[in-house]
Amino acid sequence: MKILVISSYPSLENPSAGVFVYNLIQQFCKLGHEVTVISPKNILSTRSKKVESYGVENCTVYRPLFFSASNKQIGSFNTYRIAELSQIKAVRRTVKKHNLEFDFVYSHFITNGFIALNALKGYNKPFFVAIGESSLTLIAKQFPKDYFSQNIKQMRGFVAVSSKLKNQLIDYGIPENKIFMKPNAVDLTKFYQRDKVEMRKKYKLPMDLKLVAFVGRFLPHKGPLRVLEAIQNSDNVGALFIGKGPQEPMGSSVVFRESVPSYQIPELLSAADVFVLPTQREGSCNAIAEAIACGLPIVSSNIPEVMDQCNPSFSILVDPLNVKAIESAIEAILGDEEKREAMSNNALEHSKNFEIGERAFSILNFIQGKFEK
Repeated sequence: MKILVISSYPSLENPSAGVFVYNLIQQFCKLGHEVTVISPKNILSTRSKKVESYGVENCTVYRPLFFSASNKQIGSFNTYRIAELSQIKAVRRTVKKHNLEFDFVYSHFITNGFIALNALKGYNKPFFVAIGESSLTLIAKQFPKDYFSQNIKQMRGFVAVSSKLKNQLIDYGIPENKIFMKPNAVDLTKFYQRDKVEMRKKYKLPMDLKLVAFVGRFLPHKGPLRVLEAIQNSDNVGALFIGKGPQEPMGSSVVFRESVPSYQIPELLSAADVFVLPTQREGSCNAIAEAIACGLPIVSSNIPEVMDQCNPSFSILVDPLNVKAIESAIEAILGDEEKREAMSNNALEHSKNFEIGERAFSILNFIQGKFEK
């Protein structure tokens, strides 16, 4: 099939953007499908230093420019609508300019689904959207009252990463048979446990410290500064912060802080001793799934989304806002080598249940089942 994907997507300037989408879409290609990706690029985005590669690319990728006015509520109007309209034009322009052919449209996140729908509904093709947000209710607030419900009902089908999101879709009037619930998964040929010493040498990381890894946007709800605060009382602990964002962690405990291409993430995870993410909300967390696949014990949040991914055999889940609890959980793992080794082995065993190739096949099977309806 010919698949058109509308989503955020990695680039040489921003290799970590939409990595989970990239990994899934590459699997679509491996299954023999022809995939084109349109990933609109904000014309006002700050240029970052380019990397050599964000990974092997099997798709055709277009990055048309659009204008954004941020996401601010002014009375009954949200400025996100300016960016939305600009992206609708960018997608429509790209499809027309390159005479793109496609059998269906697959978008990741509901906002991209709406962009695709309003840009391309004249082509009379089915639209499918992956729902991975932490809450559809929060997303709906940035749109006019009836706009969200009207657009969401025009989708042919949905892929929800959690039962919570599936139930929210049902609350918006989506029939259950139009929803495929499938948690996020990992490419186990890329995310696996490497030799710790070799990875530390490769990235020039200290050999004499226990290392905590954080992967994600540096945002308050993700908690990078809470991780930093939780380790500051320990002389023998350093932290890897893989990502970027406004809440930038700094200090002597930070031994690595950088946004990297997706293929480097499992190498850096393998250099660490424990993964810590005190997040306040998630859809289905790719960073946690990837850390589990690399054999890392997990310290994260006692919220339903994370509890769906983790069990006590390899994780300690705490109040994400309680820095002392985060600190105690880290100490419990780093201070007991036998416990840490057992948790690592349990994580590796658990990861076998979440393989991305099977997920890609299942999603496309669901879509094909809805194709003629």
